[in-house]
Amino acid sequence: MPVAQPSSPLVPDFDILINGSPLSVEMESHVVGVTVEEDTMLPSMFAIEMTGSSSRASPVDWMDDANFTIGHQVEIKLGYANDITTVMVGEITSLEPEFAQNRAPSLLLRGYDRRHRLQRGCKTRSFTQQKDSDIAAAIASAANLTAQVEDSQVVHDYVLQANQTDLAFLQSRARQIQYEVVVENKTLLFRPVANAASEILTLSLDGDLLEFYPRLASMQQVSEVSVQGWSFKDKQPITGQAKPGVEASKMGGRTIAAGFVESTFGSAVGVISDRPIQTQAEADQIAKARFNQKVLEFISGEGMCFGRTDIKPGKVIKIDGVSQRFSGQYYVTTVCHRYSPAKGYYTHFTVGRNAV
Repeated sequence: MPVAQPSSPLVPDFDILINGSPLSVEMESHVVGVTVEEDTMLPSMFAIEMTGSSSRASPVDWMDDANFTIGHQVEIKLGYANDITTVMVGEITSLEPEFAQNRAPSLLLRGYDRRHRLQRGCKTRSFTQQKDSDIAAAIASAANLTAQVEDSQVVHDYVLQANQTDLAFLQSRARQIQYEVVVENKTLLFRPVANAASEILTLSLDGDLLEFYPRLASMQQVSEVSVQGWSFKDKQPITGQAKPGVEASKMGGRTIAAGFVESTFGSAVGVISDRPIQTQAEADQIAKARFNQKVLEFISGEGMCFGRTDIKPGKVIKIDGVSQRFSGQYYVTTVCHRYSPAKGYYTHFTVGRNAV
């Protein structure tokens, strides 16, 4: 895995393949910047900045290259020297040229992962006697994506997609049960938020971590979550509850956010009663998911390090050397890789943690 070594720095490198074929050496010479933004909530985006050259008879001919066509697949690789790896596969969705008399023409080539296909058009339809994971698999298949889903356990009598895009609908279902909707190349992943996993790497201030800005905030935290509904079948109230002890993990900390705020400020219950709840299993699942979602917002942070392709959204990393309170495991939610021949390769990221 390409990793910078501060004590023995390597030369950053990149490779761009369009529909499986690498750009020519001449075409690569026009590239002055590559940005890849990966996200667990939004379609991941790439931007390739290219500029013209006065060495050619017509400095804009390269803009008409057949490679730069809407819908073409783009694979971006980043790394160092001869050690590069894929960070994103997406599709070109826009071409943004600039023409001015006082500077060379430029082109911004922008695209997204295939989640963008799930944003095209709103639909109204219903699903009966299906799990959320079943629904995700069906939507993936309809979008010509391979489905890789983890069983969401609870069967729903009736679920309505009400004038929503497939992506907005799937994300709303995922948020309700603390899942994520991610697309890697042509595979749609519908998976639980994995903040209970082991860290895949460690960043430290005496290593390749350059900046880190954490924030511990008790506002909006509650000591427990209550989900309230009504069973039309049984004519009985339904209540689901989640308290400290149902967390997926304390991520190496000692006190979960809910327990911290209860001991400091007293009990506070977060009530969810704005949606139809049909079964006890559904109420329990939503309560537990909402509890884990809230506590994961307890500590948020932004950081930057030398470029690393192994930092990915949906993974756990460990940060050391930033005090006892703020050192520990963090769940990565967004990653931004930035490369330019002039400035080098750096990785920016945002993270969350649920305990201290």
